[in-house]
Amino acid sequence: MNMQSAPPRSAHTAALALSYADEVVVPCVRDVHRAVSRRVFGAVVGGRGPRLVHDAVAALAYTGVSQGLRGASAGLRRLADRGLGAPVESTPRTRLMRSAVNGLVGDRLASREDPYALPLSVRAGGADVTPEPHGFALAYPDATSEVVVLVHGLGENDESWDLRAGRGRTTYEDALRARAGATAVRLRYNTGRHVSDNGAELSDLLTKLVDGWPVPVARLHLVGHSMGGLVVRAATSYGVARRASWTSQVATVVCLGTPHLGAPLERAVQVGSRVLGLVPETLPFATVLGARSVGIVDLRHGYVSSDEWHGRDLTAQWGDGRIATAPLAHATYHFVAATTDLLVPGRSSAGRPGVGDPIVAHSQDTRVAGGHLGLLNHPRVGELLVAWVTGRPAALPSSAAPTSPSTPVKDPS
Repeated sequence: MNMQSAPPRSAHTAALALSYADEVVVPCVRDVHRAVSRRVFGAVVGGRGPRLVHDAVAALAYTGVSQGLRGASAGLRRLADRGLGAPVESTPRTRLMRSAVNGLVGDRLASREDPYALPLSVRAGGADVTPEPHGFALAYPDATSEVVVLVHGLGENDESWDLRAGRGRTTYEDALRARAGATAVRLRYNTGRHVSDNGAELSDLLTKLVDGWPVPVARLHLVGHSMGGLVVRAATSYGVARRASWTSQVATVVCLGTPHLGAPLERAVQVGSRVLGLVPETLPFATVLGARSVGIVDLRHGYVSSDEWHGRDLTAQWGDGRIATAPLAHATYHFVAATTDLLVPGRSSAGRPGVGDPIVAHSQDTRVAGGHLGLLNHPRVGELLVAWVTGRPAALPSSAAPTSPSTPVKDPS
């Protein structure tokens, strides 16, 4: 992905908001206005003439608003490219805002090579780490041979793992370092893109991580929150299909509140979109709901492979259609669910398939008290992570190689 080198600034944020208003909000208001006026004029005898005049005036008005928004957006973008406004990456709040925007429309940002689109990157101290030996050595001067990769969820970022850390809670990173001698590596990525695309990039990044780590990597442990668990599973499937060397070093896979069987909330949005589409006056709102990113749509079914979505209109079809993907035969899987998770039900977090559904992975399931976001920094989960990381053999056999999956897996490429 060839992103613009100049970092985004606050003026880019304003330009993006105006652009979204032009592309989504104005058409929605215009089409609702048009539907209502047709119904009103249709009930008036001799209303065709006044309706034509009304439609012409309205069209001019909406065209003017759209052109104004488009011009203002382009102007702000040019000023931002020249340095207007504070860098978006300068504060935790604006960094999180950028991640949230990527979750909503990140697929479109990436396709336009917009500077606001996030690349997949290793993060340390709120900044990108160059994925090469020198960069890893600078970012991790106390690197150990036990590496735990933390992959966040939809609309989150690398700093989301610090949730409530200021209230006396020990982060997973601190607990793993102090009690397991492990080094945590945080990632950030564009959650609006397809899970399978992010998984393929994660597989490539893990190759660079293992090859460039300051000390030989004995074992990898992959931890994903929500969508992050799907991205981890996508990466392992891609890595197995490509026989990537890093797959033989994965000892533990942990998924926290991951919608392996899909997320009912996204399904509810889909139903709402269909209902709104039944009436002309509400059809434009269905279009707005349908504009959500492909990453969000992937959550509907828990898709991790491009074979599951390629060539299908996922916003118009119902039915899961998941296919079996290859787990790592030598890794232990742990699926954790929250007792009061309103976004992902326990059955989906545990990956317990229904009749006819493929098995996600043979895992050890755990439930902890709390909600979905609480899994980002949960005392009980921290204890479990330490136990899982320290409870496996100190090193995997050096001769271990990526095994061929029992279920045929199509090369993601």
